[in-house]
Order: sequence, then structure tokens, then C-alpha cells
Amino acid sequence: MDDPQDPLLDRTQRLLTDYLLFCAREPGTPEPPPTSVEAALLRSVTRQLQQENPGFFSSFRNCQDNRLELVRQMADKLLSSDQDFNWGRLVMLLAFTGKLMNQGPYRAVKQRRDLMNRLLVDRDCCIIVSLLCSLLMGRHRSRLEALGGWAEEAVCPFGCAELLIKENTQDEDKA
Repeated sequence: MDDPQDPLLDRTQRLLTDYLLFCAREPGTPEPPPTSVEAALLRSVTRQLQQENPGFFSSFRNCQDNRLELVRQMADKLLSSDQDFNWGRLVMLLAFTGKLMNQGPYRAVKQRRDLMNRLLVDRDCCIIVSLLCSLLMGRHRSRLEALGGWAEEAVCPFGCAELLIKENTQDEDKA
């Protein structure tokens, strides 16, 4: 999938890898510095979204289901068509994915704290980055490009957390 001729793909892979490895780090491990301005912004806005919606995100804290399948299902729900693609929905998907990868203290107690667990988590990160890159560079590439890609001025001046909450509230009102 690595294509030196495709800067958007490269940037997407680096951003998603930075974020998921940040989320999947071992409990007590210092926070690694973000690899880009966009990575710092993504970490910040997903953290804000998770803090503002604790009920939703905490329900996945102890989830033992297949992470890849859960991410695939959430991506299908949030980004089912190109018209559904916006920064708010993408950030919600990434915040959800990050929560699934989180190795917080409670999960660490329940999981094996050995090399095998670390390898499984790293494997899941790589597979999920590949899945999300395929989705974003396939079905949603034109929309991502139209929004300005990952350029720091385009990354949803990440007021998208508020936009997403407003969007979800409107969707619930319609139901």
C-alpha cells in the first residue's frame, strides 16, 4: 500500500499510525510526542470528544470483541456514503477506534501483560490502519481531498467535535 507517489496516502498512514499507537500504549507509558501538528490536533479533539461523551465511549472500555470488525461496522454506520463523510464523523470513528485500542489500567489487569499481548495490539493497530487507509483512500478520497486533506489548516479546524455533537443530537431528534 505504500506509494511514494501518493503524499495523501503517506500522510494518512502516518497520522493514523501515530494516533492508534498513541492510544494503544501500555499503561503508565509516557505519552510519545505527536509526529505532526495534525497528529497533536487529532489527539486533542478525540480526547475532547471522549470526555464530552463518557457514556458512549465507556461502554466500549472492556469490550473483548474483534476490534477490526467493530471498527468496520462503525465505519459502515458513520461513513456509509460519500455524502456522509465529514470531519465530525471521521473524528467520531477515530475516537471510537482509539478507545478500542486503549490499554488503560483496567484492561491491562484483565489482559496478559506480556510480549504476546503487545504483539496482538500492534498487529491490530497495523490491520486497522490498513482498513481505514483503504476506506479513506478508496470510497472517501475525493471528499477528503475536497476538504483539504490533512493539511493543518484543513484538519477541520477541529471545531468538528462541536459539529458532530450537534449533528448527532439532530439525528436523535429525528428518530
